[in-house]
Amino acid sequence: MPDARSPRILVVDDNRQLRKLFALYLESEGFAIGEADDGKTALEYCNRERCDLVLLDLRMPGLSGHEVLARLRADAPDLPVIVVSGTGDVGDVIAALRAGATDYLLKPVEDLAILLHAVRRALERSDLLQENRRHREHLEQEVRERTAELTAANRELQELRRRLEQENEYLREEVGAVSPVSGMIGDSAVMRRLLREIDLVAPTGANVLISGESGTGKELVARAIHERGPRRERPLIKVNCASIPRELFESEFFGHIRGSFTGAVRDRVGRFQLADRGTLFLDEVGEIPLELQGKLLRVLQEGEFERVGEDHTRRVEVRIIAATNRDLMHEVEQGRFRRDLYFRLNVYPVAVPALRDHLEDLPALAEHFLGQSCRRLGAEPQPLRRKHIAQLQAYAWPGNVRELQNTMERAAIVSQCGEMSFDLGVPAGATAAAARESAAADEVLTEAQLRGFERENTLRALNAADWRITGEGGAAELLDLPPSTLASRIKALGLKRDGA
Repeated sequence: MPDARSPRILVVDDNRQLRKLFALYLESEGFAIGEADDGKTALEYCNRERCDLVLLDLRMPGLSGHEVLARLRADAPDLPVIVVSGTGDVGDVIAALRAGATDYLLKPVEDLAILLHAVRRALERSDLLQENRRHREHLEQEVRERTAELTAANRELQELRRRLEQENEYLREEVGAVSPVSGMIGDSAVMRRLLREIDLVAPTGANVLISGESGTGKELVARAIHERGPRRERPLIKVNCASIPRELFESEFFGHIRGSFTGAVRDRVGRFQLADRGTLFLDEVGEIPLELQGKLLRVLQEGEFERVGEDHTRRVEVRIIAATNRDLMHEVEQGRFRRDLYFRLNVYPVAVPALRDHLEDLPALAEHFLGQSCRRLGAEPQPLRRKHIAQLQAYAWPGNVRELQNTMERAAIVSQCGEMSFDLGVPAGATAAAARESAAADEVLTEAQLRGFERENTLRALNAADWRITGEGGAAELLDLPPSTLASRIKALGLKRDGA
């Protein structure tokens, strides 16, 4: 919980729901929070209260975020300001960074851990700069005093100043070099090998192809590579290729101009331009339509593209990190993925292990997710006992780390009302016959029980595949069913995705 020594963060946004979301999350991480719904209130707060960092929206009634940023820079030039804006216009990004913004995050912030990392990084940088400034001011004062007395002492102090500045620069580099890989938990042999590969490839700037089953944490690996690489001060832009309609791929990647197609009511910047001099993360890259792969290859080879509906050629310089749960070499052999694009992406392959391949890391992961969920719920976590660990390690985890995280969140909710338990159900891929065999030998299952097993097992497979029915790793493959049969079963059982 925050106390008087906790860093104080001012959240400035006219969206009350988003403001409260950020405030609650950051308070749970130990920060003191202030709120303002417009620019005038934000400036008054900074004049009245101690403020260590500002999260600032750009588009607000009254004073805009740009005006607030300019006044904050004039009054408090060292105050870290992170712009969190829903506009992806590259002009806004450049204007904010030139005006002195410490960082720039695009709404919606899909993973609040990204916000937390940006906040901590900005505060660490601010502390380091303040410490460096104190050292420099102290040394300059000593130099001014000693110069009048003795020229030799002046030369000695000049040398001391240079040495301390070099030490501060070294410490600044060490902050990035020794910090742990964000979100990567585990000390098994396979995890240590994965971390070594991240450390090896991150500084090179080479394109990376991350492979692994759904839910193994491929995005965490991508973020770790970016943060430990030479582009860490530039943005990491994510594209989930599995969620983009086929007809919008080109616009999503390269952008479009107003009127270029129905619905294009304004110019839009593409993901490649947003990632210029930074990193572009192509999640589920195997879902990119074959007809667009040639244009993607051109950008990777030549660094050139055109927006949809525009003749002007633009240049970008981007590092690509791609991820897939498919066997892309098999896709190449089947003619569904370009061979030249595959080799352009696969400069350095990184395989993320399935959770079942490093179950020795499961206790630490489970403790982490349980603590995370309990903090969010404001609950006191119950300790994981040997029987709990044994139960968790006996399960196959078809949904990998993502499924474990969801399981621990359910356990945190249940533990508030009684003893902790895990509803692991029937492992994905099991049949009703297997469920019957797992029951007591003298127990006869009713039709309703069998129907319940079928419903639960189908839901588990859909969640493990992120509700993707067809393709490698899809729910139909997990259940060993034709996709049409699975689609009919979903309709018959009335299954719907949460929030759908």
